[in-house]
Amino acid sequence: MIKAQGITKTIEGKLLFENVTFNIYSDNCIGLLGPNGCGKTTLFKILLGLQQPSFGEIWRKDNLRIRYLDQIPISSIDKTVNDFFIRTAPLDNIQQKIREYEKQLENPDIYNSERYNDILERLTKLKISANRTDSSLRWEAASRILNEIKMNDLSPTKKTSDLSGGERQKIALASVLALPKECDLLLLDEPTNHLDIETIEWLESQIVDFPQAVMIVSHDRYLLDRLIDKVFEIDNQHLERYNATYEEFEEQKRLRTHIKIQAYKKYKSELQRQKKVIATMSRRNKYDLQIASKMKRLAKMQRVENPVLKSYLLRFSFKSIFKSGKNVAEGHNLEKQFSNKVILDHANFEILAGQKIGLIGPNGCGKTTLLKMLIGEKVPDMGNLYVSSGVKSGYFDQGHLSLKMDNNLIDELRRDNSELSENDAKALLGQFNFRGDIVKNQVGQLSGGERARLAILRLILQPYNFLLLDEPTNHMDMDSKKAVEGALNSYSGTVIAVSHDRRFLDMFADTIFLMDEGIIKIYTGNYSSFCLQRQRDLTNLSDSNLAYLSRTGIKKYVVHKAFTIWTTKTKHKVGEEVFIGEHNEKLYEWAIINRFLRPVENIERNS
Repeated sequence: MIKAQGITKTIEGKLLFENVTFNIYSDNCIGLLGPNGCGKTTLFKILLGLQQPSFGEIWRKDNLRIRYLDQIPISSIDKTVNDFFIRTAPLDNIQQKIREYEKQLENPDIYNSERYNDILERLTKLKISANRTDSSLRWEAASRILNEIKMNDLSPTKKTSDLSGGERQKIALASVLALPKECDLLLLDEPTNHLDIETIEWLESQIVDFPQAVMIVSHDRYLLDRLIDKVFEIDNQHLERYNATYEEFEEQKRLRTHIKIQAYKKYKSELQRQKKVIATMSRRNKYDLQIASKMKRLAKMQRVENPVLKSYLLRFSFKSIFKSGKNVAEGHNLEKQFSNKVILDHANFEILAGQKIGLIGPNGCGKTTLLKMLIGEKVPDMGNLYVSSGVKSGYFDQGHLSLKMDNNLIDELRRDNSELSENDAKALLGQFNFRGDIVKNQVGQLSGGERARLAILRLILQPYNFLLLDEPTNHMDMDSKKAVEGALNSYSGTVIAVSHDRRFLDMFADTIFLMDEGIIKIYTGNYSSFCLQRQRDLTNLSDSNLAYLSRTGIKKYVVHKAFTIWTTKTKHKVGEEVFIGEHNEKLYEWAIINRFLRPVENIERNS
């Protein structure tokens, strides 16, 4: 469908990538990976024709229909939901013809030709037709998708300014996933932004069933591991291709890096040997023709880059002061309500010193509100909330509101650390990959991932014994996420982190707080352990449970073909019974559709 040959892209003198070559075929599901700022979104825009490569060529199949999910899909120019659907009509045959006519109108000579009025008339009709047919048909199809993710009351005339980030993302996803047969290639740029875990797992099932080619930019490692069969990684301004799942890619990359390190060591050894030979010969006879010959040979040696130095490795640790006492915080019969929405309804919990808690739940359930209660920014309507007097809290807010957007990076780092010299601030910023003139930029000019790194850097400079983190890995690339995980694992204090990143929750959490419908359920272990416990709750059935199961519509399935739920690393063997209800149906939807699971019986209603 698409062939890229020798693509190079430079923006304002900065080389993003060079000599990039690849093919995209109709059955591919490709993960486009690389650190923040390496040019992934730019490459998407080149594929779309919205930008041109500096060098190289792109070939596209005739009448190729591409749909694109932007990182910020609904912008300020979309006053209503319907405005968004009209503006983002897919690049189908009508859209392709519109682009062709618009390109003809870019030629100044066309205005004096007889064809001008004809082209203008055709273009106007095509635009009217595209807006009328495409937006209405896609709205109808998208509405059916929105019903699946609990947005069935959405009106096309609803103002986009009244939508949350999660609602905007769901609408944009419904738009690009609607009428899949009218799309040849689906480009998704950070599709899980603002989504809760339930919706992410729903999205995975949608992409599994999507009949056309898909290319995804994402830092969600479990999503990638379930979906992709190829990896394109932009690494040090080059594109590396892997025919692999994400898990296989990580192993293959380790092997490639090892080979590169060995090649670099061999190159350095030969370089040193040649230099020693030349130095010895020079001492004996500096005009020897052999010296000139060896100098030429040395100059012609192909340079091998140090793969370790070329990689950006972020490592850091959080400081921790004196222990806070055994009980860091306790909540008893907490109640909280906003307007008519109940956030907490007689909720109880206990946070112990040294615990690493993952706080999960659907969007809007009150996770951020709970964190703000724990730092004293909000208070419960009823009940008792106790926070130990020995606690010193550090808070990471997902909107990075603690950062002063008008400050440059050096001033922002020194704002609460006046003893920090400018040179020390620069050195610390350099460790977090803020180098060169960027340290003089205003914080407001940074990307989301860069702001997250800066906010983390500000946190590690203070000695806190209780960290409250609201979506700390949002917008972060893979290496930055791994660095945060490592720092939290070595941190001796207490952590409670809101996150929808299942791998992150698996790597750092030893306890899961599930917040939903006003209560907090507590599970020991990481996210995978939480999923297993939820499953076991259903499989340990007694006769007294049957009435409950019948009321909740839970069904029993048997494993027909062995499979693994990659999001939880749960393996299911042939013949095993699995109980599926509303709480986990999205997790197993793809297994049911692909007949890995077959229904045994609907549990009879007790009369």
